[in-house]
Amino acid sequence: MKKLLLLSALFVFACSSDDSIGGDQLFLEKYDSVVWERLPLDEDFRIAFINSSNSVTQYSSQYGCLNTPIEGTDGITTTAIQQETENSLSLLVQIESDFFPESYITVFTVTSDGSTYIITQTYDGVDSEDEVYTRTEYDVCF
Repeated sequence: MKKLLLLSALFVFACSSDDSIGGDQLFLEKYDSVVWERLPLDEDFRIAFINSSNSVTQYSSQYGCLNTPIEGTDGITTTAIQQETENSLSLLVQIESDFFPESYITVFTVTSDGSTYIITQTYDGVDSEDEVYTRTEYDVCF
């Protein structure tokens, strides 16, 4: 009888799943170094979040490579994480400029299959048009 109870207990533990393993990744961990390309593909613009350096790397054919801290400042732009979940990242962006000082929230959202990436920028509570990105095999700047 003891052997049967022991086998039953082992079977229950072997068959139970731990949903926390692999399911607790936040946006920056889950999408670390994934490269996204803006649609439509009429202009080269790619973006990637680099978790190890806590930065966003962007490439455009017009401006080349730009690396911005996710939390911190580059002297002109200051960013801070407002909220992070598995499939979304919300950043407060503040730009210090004598000509155009501004502050806005940028929300990055990935669809559940991970193939489409939607950026929503909110300026002083007014939504702008969404920008849609798709995963690509291209490099950004690394």
